[in-house]
Formats: sequence, structure tokens, C-alpha cells
Amino acid sequence: MRNVFQGIIRASSFFRKEIFEILRQPRLIATLVAGPFLILLIFGIGYRGQGRTLRTLIVAQADSPVPAQDIQEYGKSMAAQFTYAGVTGNQAEALDQLKRGQVDLVIVEPRDITSTLRNNQRAVFSLYHNEIDPVQVSYITYLGWVFAGEINQQVLRSFVEQGQADTGDLRANLQQAHQNVSAMRLAVQSGDEALARQKQQALSSNVNAVSTAAGVSLGLLDNLLESQSANKNNAAPVRSTLNDLRQNTSLLSDSPGSSNERLARLDKIDKNVTDLDGKLTEFQSIDASIIVSPFRSETKSVANVQPSISDFYAPAVLALLLQHLAVTFAALSIVRERNVGTMELFRVSPLSAAEALFGKYISYMLFGGVIAAILSALLVFALRMPMQGNWWSFTLVIAAVLFTSLGIGFAISIISQTDSQAVQYSMIILLASVFFSGFIMSLDMLWEPVRVISWMLPTTYGTLLLRDIALRGAAPNWALLGGLVAIGLVLMLLSWRLMRRLISSSQ
Repeated sequence: MRNVFQGIIRASSFFRKEIFEILRQPRLIATLVAGPFLILLIFGIGYRGQGRTLRTLIVAQADSPVPAQDIQEYGKSMAAQFTYAGVTGNQAEALDQLKRGQVDLVIVEPRDITSTLRNNQRAVFSLYHNEIDPVQVSYITYLGWVFAGEINQQVLRSFVEQGQADTGDLRANLQQAHQNVSAMRLAVQSGDEALARQKQQALSSNVNAVSTAAGVSLGLLDNLLESQSANKNNAAPVRSTLNDLRQNTSLLSDSPGSSNERLARLDKIDKNVTDLDGKLTEFQSIDASIIVSPFRSETKSVANVQPSISDFYAPAVLALLLQHLAVTFAALSIVRERNVGTMELFRVSPLSAAEALFGKYISYMLFGGVIAAILSALLVFALRMPMQGNWWSFTLVIAAVLFTSLGIGFAISIISQTDSQAVQYSMIILLASVFFSGFIMSLDMLWEPVRVISWMLPTTYGTLLLRDIALRGAAPNWALLGGLVAIGLVLMLLSWRLMRRLISSSQ
């Protein structure tokens, strides 16, 4: 028991030594605390969550059925993405402007649109750019897809508007048919066969005119009503009504029958005309843009909070900073002891490798904890990062990140011969954390074998755990937290063995 107490006394001597070593560098401490806070503050102020606006030049084809001015008109809904720089018929000149940086995008109208469509092929708008950034290339590719979709919608809308305009002529024939039905009913009731035959011929002409001119209008209306009909047995209601109208009109002409039968047939025809006129009236009342694009999307979240981009990245910045701080200080610690000759004192003293390492762990854990508390307070109370979860869980994750990061740092420090080597190794860990920890991109975007590197970095665990606690209000994922602590214990054991070998080799 006495040996244990003496070991604790010897290990605690490192606390004062390491803390004073750090406090002798106030500028370094200020940089470590204020630097990341200012970076996150400037990033949150300067970030704009929208893509850039591209200066766009359109190359028009001389034989195109779609004028370039119409294309600009069609693309008005994309004004936030495109700033139109004009229209030209010279593609080579347009591409030359693109290479000189005078425009950002050149849209070339398809050639021979009519013949291309007749050959059952899509006409292609070609979007030329001068970007080498893969993200910007993907952005322009996406804009091209949206632009083509917008053009398609506008073309379809013009077809629908034309169909709705044609519907006016159809309704005029239907109103005349309705008048002829009424006049023929009166003629039949009064026994005026000559007038009845005259009105019957006029009615037949009206029905034939409607059947001939129906075309696109009734087809569009049928598709619209079919999609809205809950009973699929009532498919094609407009075509069915028109067929009934034609059939009843034909029967009235071919098999007149008695006066009562003719009147009954006229009642059916009148009902067909009324139904058809009502459906055409409904078709005309619907906005063409609604028919072309009847659906829209609306995203809804069940999360407790919708963080801003700076709030979302704040836990990742905190985890990355604490890892780098712990790795760097620990990596320089033992190298510095070896360079100043302190290792020689360890060799002749009763201090063991475990006691020395334990003292350093405690010192840097306390120092890292103070820095973490200051940064967390700045994030929550100054930058207004949401804190939905439990502070004790948040603190537990930070302690685990510091513990594991110190293990990496001590392992680096023991295998490094100089300060420069230790700093270089620390920078490699930092770069790996930036690219593989999910700091820049989601882990799902990494190839599965590469994710092995991700799960070896404390920042990966810290980012996921701190985000869930702070932004979702969730309890810690104990599997992730256990994995992080397990890595830290393995690294501590490795550091202890290396430290013991280092002290033994110096004897």
C-alpha cells in the first residue's frame, strides 16, 4: 500500500511540471483557444448556402423551331443560377469567350430538333464549361438536368395551353348541339318532322365537329381525370361520354322509333352534351402549369432542431481541435524530456514508466478539459450552438476523445527522435482526420475498406457522438463510446510498453 501511495506522489509531480511548461507559453494557449473560435465565427458569418450564379451565353441554331429568346424565357425560373449574357449564332466565338473567362457557361441549342424527335430520339442541349473543380463540375451537371426539365415543362405547358384554347371551339359546338337538341325536342313534340330532321342533321354535324376537333384536349382531360379517379372502372370518362354521344346520335338518325323513344334518346344526348361541356369547362379552369407539373415535394424533419451549417460543423470542429491539441502536446512531451536530458534522471530515480506516463496523462487531461470547457462555453453561449442533450454525456465524450488522442500523441512522442518528427507525425494525423473522419464529407461517401482509417481516429467518434448529443438530444451511443475508450486503452498499453523500453534502453 505504501508503494502505491509513493507511486501516486511521484506521478503527481508531473502535474505541476507539465502545467507550468504549458503556462510558460501564453501565446500558444491563446492561439489554441481563440483561433478555432474565430475561425468558426468567420465561417458561420461568411458561409452562403447557395450555389454560384453562372454567366450564361446561349448559342442559337438558325433552323431551330424554338427561338433562343424563348429559351431564355423558359429559364426565368432559374434566375438564381443563370445570368444570361446574350445570344449568339457563332459557337466557336462563344467557346472562345468561355476560355477567356468572359462567361461561365455556354448552352448550345440542339440542331435539327424536328428530325431528331421524328427519329424517336431526345434533342440534347450541350452545356460547355471551363471548370476543373469536381464539385463545380457536378453542380453544372445538376443544373443542366434541371434546365432540361424546365424546358420540357415549358414546352408541355405550351401544348396544354393550346389544347385549352382549342377547347373553346369545342364548347361552342357543344352549345350549338344543346340548342339543336332543345329545338328537335320541341319539333318532335309538335309533330313537325321536317324541322325535326333539319335539327337532327345539325346535331349530327355538331357531334362530328366535336369528335374531329377533340384530339389533344380530350386526351389530356381523360388522363387528368383518370389519375384523380378512385374507381379505375371509370377510366377514360371523357372518351366514354363522347362515344355515348356519337352512338346515341347515330341511333337517333338510323332508328328513329316512336316519338317517346326519340324523346328518350334526345334526353340521353342532352345529358351527354351537358356532361362533356362540364368536363371541358373544368379542363379550361385548371392552370396549365398544374397539369404539366401536378406534384411537388415538401420536406419535413422530425429532428428536435434544424441547425445552421456552422452549428452542424461546430461539434466536429471541437472534436478535431481537442484531438489535435492532445496529440500535439503529448507528441512533444517525451521527445522534449529526451532532448533536455530528463530521461537520465528517470533512469536513476525510483520513477517507473507507468508512473511517468500516468502523471502525464492526468496533466494533459486536466489541461485539455479546461480548454474544452472554454471552447464549449463559447460555442453554446457566444455562437448559440444548440445544446439539446445532457452536459454530463457531452463531457464524458470529450474526456474519451482526449484520453484516446493522448494515447496517439504519446505513441508518436516515444517513436520520434526530434521535435520536427513529432510535429510531422501530428500533422499527418490532423490531415487524416480532416479527410477521413467525416469532418468534410459523410462517412457514407467513403469506400468501405477506407473507412477502417476513419474508425481509427478519435475525431470520427467525437464528431458522431457530440453531434447526436448536442443537436439531437440523444443519449450517447455506448457502442461508439466503448470503441473509442477501447482504442484509448490499447494505445495507453502500447505507450506504456514503449516508455518502459525507452527507459530501460537508456540505462
